Amino acid sequence: MPRARRRKGLGLPGLLLGVAAGLALIALGIAVYAESKLSTLVVGGLGESFSTRIYGAPFILHDGTAAAPSRLLERLDRLGYAQVQGEPQSGQYSWRSPALRVSLRGFKTPLMKQEPGVFSLSWTGKEWRLDGAASFALEPEVASELSGARKVRREPAEAAELPKALKDAVVAAEDKRFYGHWGLDPRGALRALLNDVTGRGALQGGSTITQQLSKNLFLSPKRTLRRKFAEAVLAVYLELRYGKEKILALYLNHIYFGQDGAFSVAGVKAAARFYFGKPLNALDAAQCATLAGLIRSPHRYNPFRDPDEALSRRNFVLNRMREEGFISEGELKASLLEPLGARPTKAPSGRDNDYFVAEVVRQLSPRYGEDALFRQGLSVYTTMDPLLQAAAARAVKLARPQGALAAVEPSSGRVLALCGGRDFGQSQFNRATQGLRQPGSAFKPFVYGAALEKGLTPATILNDEPRSYPRAASASTWDPRNYDGVYMGTVTLRTALAHSLNAATLDLADKIGVGAPIAFARRMGIKSPLESSLATVLGSSEVTLLELVAAYAPFANGGFRVSPVLVEGVFDASGDVLEFSGFSREEVLAPAQSYLITSLLQTVVGEGTAKSLPLLGFKRPAAGKTGTTNDGRDAWFVGFTPRLLAGVWVGDDQHRPLKATGARNALPLWASFMREAAADFPEEDFAEPAGLIKVRIDPMSGLRALAGCPQKREELFIAGTQPTQDCPLHEGGLKGWFKRWFSR
Repeated sequence: MPRARRRKGLGLPGLLLGVAAGLALIALGIAVYAESKLSTLVVGGLGESFSTRIYGAPFILHDGTAAAPSRLLERLDRLGYAQVQGEPQSGQYSWRSPALRVSLRGFKTPLMKQEPGVFSLSWTGKEWRLDGAASFALEPEVASELSGARKVRREPAEAAELPKALKDAVVAAEDKRFYGHWGLDPRGALRALLNDVTGRGALQGGSTITQQLSKNLFLSPKRTLRRKFAEAVLAVYLELRYGKEKILALYLNHIYFGQDGAFSVAGVKAAARFYFGKPLNALDAAQCATLAGLIRSPHRYNPFRDPDEALSRRNFVLNRMREEGFISEGELKASLLEPLGARPTKAPSGRDNDYFVAEVVRQLSPRYGEDALFRQGLSVYTTMDPLLQAAAARAVKLARPQGALAAVEPSSGRVLALCGGRDFGQSQFNRATQGLRQPGSAFKPFVYGAALEKGLTPATILNDEPRSYPRAASASTWDPRNYDGVYMGTVTLRTALAHSLNAATLDLADKIGVGAPIAFARRMGIKSPLESSLATVLGSSEVTLLELVAAYAPFANGGFRVSPVLVEGVFDASGDVLEFSGFSREEVLAPAQSYLITSLLQTVVGEGTAKSLPLLGFKRPAAGKTGTTNDGRDAWFVGFTPRLLAGVWVGDDQHRPLKATGARNALPLWASFMREAAADFPEEDFAEPAGLIKVRIDPMSGLRALAGCPQKREELFIAGTQPTQDCPLHEGGLKGWFKRWFSR
């Protein structure tokens, strides 16, 4: 059988030659592209960036929505809709009470779509009626633009303006072989790869300064092998095209250094002014090291947000400078002794949503990295309601010391407003999400909720008298007292919570055990450490404001635990979903138990420590609890209506005693916020579920009242827990009347 003829081919050498030729052509094309881009760059090399936008939530108006006309018109004005007298065109509206006509521009996001068109609606005095539509949506408002020409603060610097100490610090921190390589550093890349694979230390990228520059100037944010190859080719090209000093200048003019409110700070010149209030040539070696340290993570090493992290990073850079021979041992020691020296400067225009945006950035940065988050054209859709956020900021500014406010939709956990302080320009520390403080009596609803689950009732009698408790491993005693020093003897459970009686609450804890309230709080959503002690019952274990507010949600929504959510979705520049957060709900209370706790908290507002709420201008049905810690260091109020849950903290960052109280210092801020926020919701009572009954009791005994009982109160019980015995303290009828009259 004849042997088959072997087919001729290129062979291995020919194949390699072809691949090499192909790569050379690709490299040539990349170089030509780079040259065309470089020809448009000014000396500073601003390059191209991909603006990331953070959006608030769209406002959806249904047939029957109760938002006041002034509120709806304010939303239209904020979105740039123009009021006209005649027929509105796209982006316009006409308002002649009670008729409103809006010509929507229409919008499309990965989350929803609204077609453009004219919508007619009328105000009945209580709600909106839509003509021919069930609902429509106003486009989401841009809350912040993290980068892009309109939101970047950047001052390009000439190469000659860059201090030697700054260049040395950046090279030592980012690319120690910068002056010796030709754009690529195989040793550094291999070291980073081994470090990442073995898990030793933080994840490393291995990119040189020139590679980082090529990526920032020319390439899309997509992370692919093709992009990595292009990055390498461009790095070599830049090395051939420019000298090291020009490359370093381009890099330092382009790099991102952090966020000043809604503005991105880019380039070392703007960074020097923002962090130190100085021109570049006035920076000393320690300050240069601080700026160099920021490059790796401007959020994590922000000296205003976390001075300790910033100082540690600065000292690391200084030590690297010494190892590379850029500074002497004496200069190192002197620089290490220098204070951080960062001085916050007032942002040019304060924004109501700065704390909300900063918290979104804080949550997303670990998942995406700051380069992607600030430069890669992401669209971040949040739960923020711009009007509620503005109201929250105004309310917190009323606090004479510091303050914070968090507002949550109790049915879903969507965070509608979040304000972490009085002035973001002065302090970027978010006291709503990062500040751990003692909640004081604002923790008590978890104690009383646990008691109801144990079978106790609002009519259970508690002992409200001073008592001493032995301290563990100590001969001394713990002597907790009621806030005002007044004791009521015997009180019902409802009265004890309404008046926030510490002694009665500790008596309740004795009945059910310390573990029950802690377990109950955990089930409601408290995640911070809770010490297993009686002091925790009175609110001694620290929590964050947002955590505490969200843990009240099961009381307001019928018994479902929710997780607070700020970000609904993140999408890349192409509109592809990077993440989408649904809203989790888990039933943790029976509806009757949830309503019973709400009923107890309504009594706090009706006749207890928060009874001044109507005098503060808020007269809708509401429930909530005040909280005050020792020496008035912390003042709280967490309260809710059927559709909105909000909490306020007032205190001092240094934990100094203020003699503040929840009723006097936190409640007015809550009322100020809710007066505005509630205008978007109908006035309604809490819906009572099945499984509850009412019984008239004598509050002195907690049992069924008789005709002769001097005090009677209608009390609410879960069916089956109501008292069946008559009050034995007072005789009823004519006999009892004569006995009381003649025994005086």
